[in-house]
Amino acid sequence: MARIPHLRAIQVFETVARTGNISAAAEVLAVTQSAVSYHINVLEQDLAVKLFDRSSRGVRLTEHGETFIPFVRDGLDAIERGIQTLRKSENSSVVRVAVLPMFASRWLAPRLSAFWDQYPKTELSFSHDNNTYSNKQDPGEIADIAIQWGYGDWPNVESRLLLNAPLVAACSPELLKRAPIRSVADFANHSLLHVDNHAMWRQWLTAAGAELSDADRGLLMSDRHFQLSATLSGVGISLFIKSFIKEELDSGKLVVPLDEEYKTKFAYYIVRPKHARKSQIVSQFYDWVLGYSKQY
Repeated sequence: MARIPHLRAIQVFETVARTGNISAAAEVLAVTQSAVSYHINVLEQDLAVKLFDRSSRGVRLTEHGETFIPFVRDGLDAIERGIQTLRKSENSSVVRVAVLPMFASRWLAPRLSAFWDQYPKTELSFSHDNNTYSNKQDPGEIADIAIQWGYGDWPNVESRLLLNAPLVAACSPELLKRAPIRSVADFANHSLLHVDNHAMWRQWLTAAGAELSDADRGLLMSDRHFQLSATLSGVGISLFIKSFIKEELDSGKLVVPLDEEYKTKFAYYIVRPKHARKSQIVSQFYDWVLGYSKQY
């Protein structure tokens, strides 16, 4: 059997490929940018191929990287399923939760101590999800519960509304120096930063009474941490739940030039497989999250 090189480096490679940015990958992995670069260099040297083309705007997979990435993702998914299966069979007090990174860091993490105060013997096992859990044929293989962003109309899960907060358009102070924003019409002078698709900006601009001709302009991304990093760097304007970027607003790293909040059809939902066995500990965490969200 061929030797599998540096599993940690392979995990780093997948995160960089997903975010398209060294700094965003470092934030997701909770390591330094130099550590990310080190692991990529180690993997490239071991495989004797170049996996990324690097530029001032980020990184992009080379032809070798594009060939490698589907195998990496399939392998990491299989390992995660194996780990979760073992944990579930060996320790019935484990609740497996698939969670979106932005929601995890900005909403869930600050509240977890309250859950453990109430249920000190329950173990939570979190895994990163890129908002695909609810589209899986058998999502219960991945996790017992998930937090998803969307319309709540997924066929394979039961969903409950968790957070339907209005959104603000935020940007860096440096971006405003290039072209001030005094009304929503001034957004046409800047790039709009999108995640997954253009629907959220279209709905927000409609609620703001703006023209939709420019709603699809800008950059399309697949990760909200990457979006946040790009916004902080002055690349463009993004939509955020205001409380999620409180730290950046308080420090002046981000500003809300119009300070107008509008709701879209998008919201955070807590979901679980429709036909899965509902254990007591899974129901405890599910009900606790729902109850806590009502205080938000």
